[in-house]
Amino acid sequence: MPAIQAVLFDLGGTLLHYDQPPEYSFENLNSLGLRAFMNSAAASGAKIPDPDLAIRAISRVAAAVEAKAARTYHASTAEDTIREGLEALGLHLRPKAWEAGLAAYYAAISETVTLAEGDVAAVLAELTAEGRTLGLVSNTLWSPAMHDADLARFGLLQYLPVRVYSYDAGVVKPHPAIYRQALDRLDLAPAEAIFVGDRLAVDIAGPQKIGMRAVLVATPFPTEQDAEIQPDAQIASLAELPALLVEWDRAIDGNLPV
Repeated sequence: MPAIQAVLFDLGGTLLHYDQPPEYSFENLNSLGLRAFMNSAAASGAKIPDPDLAIRAISRVAAAVEAKAARTYHASTAEDTIREGLEALGLHLRPKAWEAGLAAYYAAISETVTLAEGDVAAVLAELTAEGRTLGLVSNTLWSPAMHDADLARFGLLQYLPVRVYSYDAGVVKPHPAIYRQALDRLDLAPAEAIFVGDRLAVDIAGPQKIGMRAVLVATPFPTEQDAEIQPDAQIASLAELPALLVEWDRAIDGNLPV
């Protein structure tokens, strides 16, 4: 058994690209999905007098939710924000229109997703063959079902038996509880696992605070800089990860500093 028994990954920006500025920034992705929601809901009988106004109302709610999450670590969902925005305009959709709208919303977003750099499926297969258990911990407003379908489409889902989405977890990274949920499912201590992601605050500092090592992977869409947050290692793509973990295994087995 390898010394590093598990690898937990971030999702967006690490395994798959959702937020891809400038064309597919989160705001643009959400607007794209909301436009599809309005069209599909209307086709299913919903009366939405001003779709543009509805989209702006929902977008304002989404921005407020994001700000609240940064302050309180509270997790919300796209369904919550869409419903709240519509209700602010006095709009209440019947189940048929609501379900059709949600399906179209998620389909529109999913169509934009691309695979991250570094032959991701081959890396996950190699790590699994080495005896490591893999999982992910992701901050997301969006449905776990959509993310699971995206992972399956790119051949990644089979390698990730443990998946913790903030959508279900109730809190967002970097709250310690969300990482611990994944570790508890693995029945591992923090020192037995590492975290890999592309964002300093939530993928590096957060896991490190509970005793995990954390690896920063480069992204073509960098979002932050913070000289006070230092990853345990940096890699240009996931293709470099297997060799790094073998090196760390040897250092741990030989009681050497990692």
